[in-house]
Amino acid sequence: MIRTFKRNLPQQLETQRLLLRLPQPADVEALHAAIELSRPELEPWMPWAAQQTRLETDEFCRKARLRHAAAEGLDVIMVEKTSGEIIGAGGYPRLDWELPKFEIGYWCRSDRAGRGLVSEMTAMLALYAFEQLAAARVELFIDAENVRSIAVAERLGFRLEGLLRCDSRNSRGQLRNMSVYAVVASSELSPPQPR
Repeated sequence: MIRTFKRNLPQQLETQRLLLRLPQPADVEALHAAIELSRPELEPWMPWAAQQTRLETDEFCRKARLRHAAAEGLDVIMVEKTSGEIIGAGGYPRLDWELPKFEIGYWCRSDRAGRGLVSEMTAMLALYAFEQLAAARVELFIDAENVRSIAVAERLGFRLEGLLRCDSRNSRGQLRNMSVYAVVASSELSPPQPR
């Protein structure tokens, strides 16, 4: 028997230091500026960042609202509470309501990296998936050479489950390996420690 779950994706979540919310049309310029600022650091791990145009950023914001309305995914921007600045994005790029399971994706502006903000956002998204969406599983797919993202996964208690060899291509078109990290219960998560 397949159980059905309430498909209630949030429009906004809040952590100690962050507001995670759906992007609005007015966010396009600031979000694109954050991508531009961080392009050298994002490009090796996120092929979309290599040549992201302002028009594509606008399209991302528009599609984020459509995906949310259809309960097909959750794309949020990270707004730093103290400054009010957009400092990254994340969410559930892929989800499976039948299990249910959720993949979490994330990126942070280069000048805010190393402060535990991505860990804070990822922990909130994972907890919401377990506590509000009845997740059986939460996953992270990380380039096997991305040591900073791997550190986020391990800091939060995600377990390495395997390596997908030659699973996708990086921004230079080279084959890359992807590490699969997951947690299957909210009790496995370790709370992030603010830095």
